[in-house]
Order: sequence, then structure tokens, then C-alpha cells
Amino acid sequence: MAGWGDSVIQTPDHRLRIFISSAVEELEPERLAVRDTIARMRLVPVMFELGARPAGGPEVYREYIDASQLFVGIYWEHYDHAGIEDEYLAADQLPRLIYVKTPAPGRDPRLSALLDRIRDDARVSYRQFRDADELRRAVGEDIALLLSERFNPNGTEPPADARVPLPLPVAPNRLLGRSAEQQALTDLLTDPQVRLVTLTGPGGVGKTRLALALGTSLREKFTDGVAFADLSAVIEPDAVGMTIGNALDLRTMPNQSAVDNAVAYLRDRSVLLIVDNMEHVTAAATELSAILDACPRVTILVTSRVPLRLTGEHVFDVPPLRVPLATDDPTVAIGRDGAAQLFVERAKAVNAGFRYDADGAAAIVEIVRRLDGLPLAIELAAAKVRVLPPRALVDRLTRRLGTLTGGARDLPARQRTLRDTIDWSYQLLPRAEQEMFARFGVFSGGFDLDAARAVAEMKDRYAGLESLTDLIESSLVTQDNRGPEPRLSMLGVVREFALDKLRSDFDWEDTHERHARYYLAFAEATAPPVGQTSTDPAAVDLLEHEHDNLRAAINWFIDKEQMVEAVRLGWMLWPLWWLRGHIDEGSRTVRRMLEHADAAPRRTYAHMLFGDGAIGFLSGDQERARVQLERVLPILREVGDQDVNARAAGMLGQLALTRGDYDEARVLLGETKEISERIGEVWMAALYHTRLGLVPFNEGDYEAAAAQFTDGLRTARKTDDHLGEVVALYSLAVTATAAGDTEGAARHLAAGLRLSAAAGDEAGTALYLSAFSDLAARKGEPARAARLASSARKLRAFAGRAWMQAYVLPWPHLGADLDARDYMEAREQGYADTLQSAVAYALSDIEP
Repeated sequence: MAGWGDSVIQTPDHRLRIFISSAVEELEPERLAVRDTIARMRLVPVMFELGARPAGGPEVYREYIDASQLFVGIYWEHYDHAGIEDEYLAADQLPRLIYVKTPAPGRDPRLSALLDRIRDDARVSYRQFRDADELRRAVGEDIALLLSERFNPNGTEPPADARVPLPLPVAPNRLLGRSAEQQALTDLLTDPQVRLVTLTGPGGVGKTRLALALGTSLREKFTDGVAFADLSAVIEPDAVGMTIGNALDLRTMPNQSAVDNAVAYLRDRSVLLIVDNMEHVTAAATELSAILDACPRVTILVTSRVPLRLTGEHVFDVPPLRVPLATDDPTVAIGRDGAAQLFVERAKAVNAGFRYDADGAAAIVEIVRRLDGLPLAIELAAAKVRVLPPRALVDRLTRRLGTLTGGARDLPARQRTLRDTIDWSYQLLPRAEQEMFARFGVFSGGFDLDAARAVAEMKDRYAGLESLTDLIESSLVTQDNRGPEPRLSMLGVVREFALDKLRSDFDWEDTHERHARYYLAFAEATAPPVGQTSTDPAAVDLLEHEHDNLRAAINWFIDKEQMVEAVRLGWMLWPLWWLRGHIDEGSRTVRRMLEHADAAPRRTYAHMLFGDGAIGFLSGDQERARVQLERVLPILREVGDQDVNARAAGMLGQLALTRGDYDEARVLLGETKEISERIGEVWMAALYHTRLGLVPFNEGDYEAAAAQFTDGLRTARKTDDHLGEVVALYSLAVTATAAGDTEGAARHLAAGLRLSAAAGDEAGTALYLSAFSDLAARKGEPARAARLASSARKLRAFAGRAWMQAYVLPWPHLGADLDARDYMEAREQGYADTLQSAVAYALSDIEP
């Protein structure tokens, strides 16, 4: 670097000492920035305290400076009683790097005079800067260049064989929840065919901590040791080689690059080289290739938010810590799952008296689930227990990025808040990829490639794929390839950051509109007609798979008072709501629509009223159902909506039957039958028969009731009507049981159970399992009855009230006591059953 004198840097203990000079009264952030940069380069800052001026005068400065090999001066406005000038003069024999902050309107004239003399000295490097970040970059670049040019090869260099890599940094705490990753990576790093492993993952996922643990555990596997090169403070790719050399405790030879020097040292050695934080200097990845090519016994472990794309690279994506499932016992989960364990350990570190009860355990589990198991986020949250108990912290995590601040001071600046951690990766992206990333924030619960193309406005099937790949490699977007199509997603905190960027920098309104309309079109192309889900139960699975996005889309339409679109989408979501136990969500959504009724055309308003009444009907709120359906029926007749007219009349007919008004029931059900046959919706005729069968059943004429239900079953099967078929079969089973024919009841139940399970109808399946439990009790098999009853309770807990209960007669339960202690084991087996195993057990007693 031009402008310096002829002196060379001597490092007797092989650790460069750097004296930092500045006025005590100012530049505290700048001094901290320089100190951190020097320390991260594995060099030694000298005289770097916030009040950096010892007592004793120039002779004391001389002692400190004599022990240093480089002088750094940082100046702005204060002169500091000639102390800084004394230090500068005492360093006359050292290379001097001078940095002057501008603007400086209040600069002391004595300092101005000193700076004029410094500027005229050809032996001194003189640079200006504006803030701490600019200074940090300048100091890192200048020191790296100085070291590469000016180390003295003829000093007190020890024999090469005597040198070993510098010690690994000491981890501040134990590693939790990473046993599987440690084992898999140990196998990789000890495989002779594997030379380069890159740990990828989002910021704060724990890549560095995992790498340090591996370095410690594998020290004995590499006979010449483990070296750790931290690149977090490196600004330019050219400085990577020097940082690696520092980690190996090497000094650069004349006319030889730092990488060549490292290769000369490593050529015949067995070393694990850990290169940490490489995502922002991936241009230097070829230097790692040079080391691997020339040094056959060296293995390199890299941490980076993006892969290096080198030949032979093994990419290992570090996942977040395991989080408990919603169904797990919180107290058990805290002792088992890494995310919850980490929270508790860090909470105890900041609050020695930290304790938790059952409610606290549940709150901790909720916290780590909301934070997606991201270690940095969990540590930041745990630090808040100084002032907030876990339950109070849960309430404040609605806005995660704003809550999670205040990390440890020895963390890199970019990791002291969660926002800084994510922003570090974001700022490395080109503008076009930043925009794509921000737009992806609108997705809730993941998305596929077609949705990505639509929302990000990719022009064709292949446009934008390279940018999408970069986002995945940057760990801002994650990819799951377990299904038939790749599924993309974001961690919750990353998505929150993306939405903030979308709102502040890009097209918030247009992106949400594209998202909502894409999922409206998706639902219209996917959703099966009501009553025909048995022909394609996978259609409801697809809706369930995109439930979060569909929910976001319908709420967007409601918020923007696009009520026609909101109601259209709600109609498509109807099978999902009633088949998969989301009736409560449907009710909330429709009532939100009704709050915007003034913005809806009359036909659309009628559909809102019908939806509210229908949900009341299915959920057992008969009074609300009757009021809303009676309000909407004349409007439907007025606007000529025959399809919904038939549905509303049928539900009102059912309600009339329930209260014993058979005459009105026959009129209303007749209206349903006449309209459905006229418009070709024959499936509704099946429900006509099953509903009318309630009249003879209530009068005790089981034969006539069975005939009506059989007509309904026959009609349903002709039209592939799932709803009508399962209702008819259950009604036939109730009728057979009331008539004393339990074998016939079991056959009807078996057929209906298979249909409900095949459609993924958990609530309907629970209703059938409960009926099977009663049949087992009638046969004198109480343990079997207890197991089936427990399986039914478990399914109902997840799915809620069965929609079928609005259409069918109540089951005539025997009233057996299945909760006795004698049947505890059977009940536990029932709770352990899945839907599939519970159905298989129920059917195991039925002849094929």
C-alpha cells in the first residue's frame, strides 16, 4: 500500500498488536467498531478501552506503543490535551493508519494543525470516513492489505513443524437438541471421500454453534488439529486467505499469496479447517478449492447462508430445533425437545430463580412453536424473562421482530436483534431478488411453484427460477421436496420481515390482490361440488393443504369489500369447512362478510345469509339457523337462485321435522325435491328421502323409516353423493338398532365408516366409531367398547362437532360405563390410535 515507510512488522508471539488512539470524549461507536474488527481478525487491540488514556504521560504511551506493531489513529473534533499528538509522535517507527471523521464543523484548531501535518507525511496512510460502518470496512481492508505486504519472513518465525492452529473459540454454553445433526455430520466429516461440507441455513439457526461443537468433538480425528477462521468481519474476498492464514497462525511470505502460504503449510497435514460466515464473500470460494486440491488430508467445514457451488461440496441444511407438536404434553416436551430445552436453559441464565408450572410449560411450548424453533429467536425471547413471565411473553409475540431485541453484546452486531440477522441476508440480494422475496411474504403456510410464478409475476415457466434458487440458497426461502411437487415456505419471522419490506418498498396492494385471485381460481378449479366429494376426496385434501393461503385470500377480499369474490371463495371452501371440522372458522368468516353486507349485491347478500343459516344448522344452533334461513328463502325465490333455494328449503324442512311440524316439513322438503330434480341436482333428492324417513321413525314405524332411508341410499349411490350416502347409512344403522337388529346395524355402520374415513371426514368418522362402541357394549365387550369410544373422543377433539348430527337421528346409546379403571389400558390404546388404525380396529369384527 503506497504511502508507508520502509519498516516491517515484527510479531514475536505471532499475534499482531495494534495500538488505537483517539480522544476520550468522542467516537465511542467508532472505537468499538475498530476494536471488534481487529479482534475478529485474530489480532490484539492495545489500549482499547472506552477511556483510552493512561496516567503517566508520554513515557507510558511509549511502553504501550513499543509493545505494538501497528498504530491506528481515529480523529474527529476533540484534541484531548495533546494526548493524541503525544501518541502519534511516539509511534513514529510503526506503520500508521489514520482515519478522520467528516464533516467536523467544530474541530479544535490544534487538531486541524496536527491533521495537516499528518496529511503531508508520505509515510502515513490517511483516509476519511463518515460513520462507524464505513470505518469498520476501511480498517479491515487496510489491515488485511498491510499484513499481506509487510510481514517479515526473517523475524522470529518458529519452525513450521512447531506451529499448530490457534485454539478454537470457547462456546459460551452447551449445545442442545442437535444429536442427530452431530452424528450425521460426524459421519460426513470422517468419510475419506468427503472433503468439503457446507452448513447452510437462515441466520440464527445455529450453524456456527454446531460447527464449533463438531470441531471440538473431532479434534482427535485430525492429527494436526482444528482451525477456525471467522470471516464475519472480512469485507473483501481478497482478505479471506489472510484470515485463514491467521487462523493457522501463519505469516505471509514475500511475493507469495496468503492462500499459497496456507497451502504450503497444510500440504502434508491432517487438519479440519472451519471457515465461518462465508455467505458475503463466496467469490473467494475458489481459494478453498485451491487448498483442497493441493492438501489431500485437509477437510473443510464451512458455515454460510448460501452454498458455495464447488465441485465435491456436500451441502447440509441445518434445520431449526425440534418444536413440540400441538398434541404433546408440554412438561414432557420441555425435557425432550431442543427448542423448549434451549428456552429454559437461557431463561435460567438470565434469571437464576426462573421456574415454571404446568401453565408456564404450556406457554414455553407455545413460544418456541411461534418462533419455529429458531435458536437465535428463542434466545432473544428467553432473555425477556428478566421482566416477563412466559405467559405474558406469549401475548407479546404477535409482532415477533419488534419483541425480539437485545441480544448479548458479544454477538455480532447483525445478530443482536432478529431483524438485523435477517436483514444481513436480505442486503446481500440483488434488487430483483429482494422484490421477489418481499412478494413471497404474502404466502401463508407455504406455496408451490405455480403460485410463486403468479404472485411474483414471473413471465413464463422458467423465468425467475434462478432468482428463486438464490433465495432458497440464501436460506430466506426453504424447500420441501417430500411431496410430488416442491413446496416452498418461510420461517414465520422471515415472512414477517418480508411483509415489512413489501409494505415499505414494493407493491403491497397489487401483490395481495394477485395472491387472493390466484387462490380464488385455485379453489374454483379444485373444490368438489357439495354432495359429490366421494368421487374425489383428494380434492378436499388439496384445499386443506392450501388452507392458510385460502384463509388469507378470503380475508383480503372481505377487508377490501370485494364481497362477490369473498362469497365465491367461501362457497368453494364449504366442503373443507364441513368435512374437516372447520365449522367454527366458517361461521366467523361468514359473519365477517355480513358486517360488509351494504357492499354486496342482493344475490351475494342472499348467499351470505344462507351461509350463516347453514352453518348454524350444521353446528346445532337451530334458532339462528331458522331465523337466517327464513329471512333468506324469499330473497332466493325473488332472485331466482334455484340451487340455493333448494338447499335452504331442505334445511328449513329438517328443522320443522325436528320440532314435530310434519306438514310444514313435507311442503319444504317437497320444494327441495321438485327444484333439485328440475335443475339436475339429483343428489339433494337423496336427502329428501332420508329426512322424510324421520317421520315414521319418530312414530315407531321402523319398517317404513328403513324403506325411506333405503330410497335415499339408492338415490345417493346413483349420483355419487357422499353426504347423502353417509347420512342414509347412519340412519339405517340407527333404525336397525332401534328394531333390535344389531348385526344389520353393524353392516350399515361399516359401509358408512369406510366412506367417511376415505373422505378424511374426521368428525363423521368419530360419530361412526362412537356407534360401533355402543354395539360392542351391547355385545358384552366393554374393553373393545372403551377403546373405540376413546378413539372417537380423540377425533372429536381435533375435528369438533360432526356435521352429520344435523341430518341424522341421535344414536340410542346403551349408557354403559366405559370409564371404569378396569378399562384404562383399552382407553389408552384408543387415544394412541390414528384415524386409520381406529377404523381398522372397528372393522376387524365385521365379516367382509
